[in-house]
Amino acid sequence: MAHEFDVIDTFFKPLSSVASADEIGIGDDGAVLSCQAGKQLVVVTDTLIEGVHFPVETSACDIAWKALAVNLSDLAAMGATPAFYSLALSLPSEKNNQAWLEMFAGGLKQLANLYNIPLIGGDTTRSDRLTITITAQGWVESGHAILRKGAKPGDLIYVSGVLGEGGLGLKAVQQHWDKASYASAIQQLNKPTPQVTLGYYLKGLATSAIDVSDGLLADLKHILSSSQVGAWVDVKSVPVSNCMQTYIQQSNDWSLPLIAGDDYELCFTIHPDNQITIHELAEELEISLTEIGQIVTGEGGIQLKNTPQGQTSLQSLGFAHF
Repeated sequence: MAHEFDVIDTFFKPLSSVASADEIGIGDDGAVLSCQAGKQLVVVTDTLIEGVHFPVETSACDIAWKALAVNLSDLAAMGATPAFYSLALSLPSEKNNQAWLEMFAGGLKQLANLYNIPLIGGDTTRSDRLTITITAQGWVESGHAILRKGAKPGDLIYVSGVLGEGGLGLKAVQQHWDKASYASAIQQLNKPTPQVTLGYYLKGLATSAIDVSDGLLADLKHILSSSQVGAWVDVKSVPVSNCMQTYIQQSNDWSLPLIAGDDYELCFTIHPDNQITIHELAEELEISLTEIGQIVTGEGGIQLKNTPQGQTSLQSLGFAHF
């Protein structure tokens, strides 16, 4: 069992690098970082708990990737460019060993290197249950952060990618389905890709945005509540994978893409005049952006259209934290 400072020096200090000699990352009581002129700092935090936010058997590498990815997804939803992050790691004794810690640090490094963001500090402690808390920070031009509260009646609702994959992957793991048949869904569950580039280009286009972490309907409702509007969603328009289509046909569980969490795609609204620009952006970034509904007057309500059984609403909208 390694001591706290040995763990930090061996596995996490190599992940810390700062932009200039007068900045300080890991190694002091706190990080010292320079502010960028004309920018605002966006700060996000997420906690992942073993057995709640990821299956117990998840690899250390995938746990670390996901813990950082969910934070970068929040930054993406606000149009922020990732800058740095801190880590609080509560570690059970059985995971306090070189093999596990090397894999965990490796997962952080893999994702952080894609965005050139350093680990600038944090804390490590012993615990009976593996718990990871990451706080990530990103820069956005002053006054240009994308918020949840800007949606207006008439705006169109879009989502990136396909939905429900994380939830389908979780079902596959928990129910021991054939891993090869659900490989892409399990990959989405364990190593989601935050839509950072999309978020960057949505500034000035999206009237509101949120990342889909708790389920499409649950997260869309946050936009509606903040903007004091309502919405309708065309269930047939919600993009799903071929694997999900097969699952729905076999199970009749058509609501999964609407309520499953762990997708980390972006849901956003735009003025209809920007439709062509959004389609051009999708081609430029080589991603799918799909119109699924529209903002209407009212407050907080979501009407479903074209459901298989004629329902206009669902009792459960997504993952509940409490």
